[in-house]
Amino acid sequence: MAEHYPAYERPQFESVCLTGKTGDELRRALKNALKKYRKHLPKVLKEQRKWVAAARAYEQAAGIHPRNFGAFETEPCMTEYPLGGANEAIDVDDLSVDASDPPLWYVYLPTNIALSCVANSSFEAVSRRYFPGRVITMKCRPYDAYITPRSISGKYQGRWCNLVEREEMQYFLAIVRTDRFSDEENEVRTRDTKEGRFDIVAHGQMIWPPRMPVTDWPSASGWDD
Repeated sequence: MAEHYPAYERPQFESVCLTGKTGDELRRALKNALKKYRKHLPKVLKEQRKWVAAARAYEQAAGIHPRNFGAFETEPCMTEYPLGGANEAIDVDDLSVDASDPPLWYVYLPTNIALSCVANSSFEAVSRRYFPGRVITMKCRPYDAYITPRSISGKYQGRWCNLVEREEMQYFLAIVRTDRFSDEENEVRTRDTKEGRFDIVAHGQMIWPPRMPVTDWPSASGWDD
């Protein structure tokens, strides 16, 4: 007999655009975006619990043994399809808004790919060029004065993505950690690009210093550091 569990519609979060902000202004804006996202998560959990209650009612009426929906029953998840297997739980305990630096992870990509990720709330647009089957996230904050295009692209190249160039580090995506992140070295985590939808807390164009002409003198532009 076919099962007819209720449909689930996950509340969607609208990513905050922070293009044009830099330095401490960007840091504060990211903290505010995270506060907005934290207020969104109780709505997600409320809808999950409502769905679980409807699913239990259906199981009882149909005489079906209750399924175990895991984290979906108790924690806000990225999950859109509760019947699809393991659910992706958001690490809420990691989201302190009191920290000086917002506890976010960052993805750096070319503008067209990043905007596709934002539009679709998904990392499926990230090609194998940027790490086969995974999206690379890192703790390099877009408002820190010491990061450079080269230091960001080096995170890719350090994982054998040697075709990734510094000029491609055009846009940032700010995201939260989930239990689907795999640990790498040097404050880098990865996540499967095909896992489904994913909330983008904030996004923005990187504003790098202009690239300096080639000379024999050391460059302070950030491009050659």
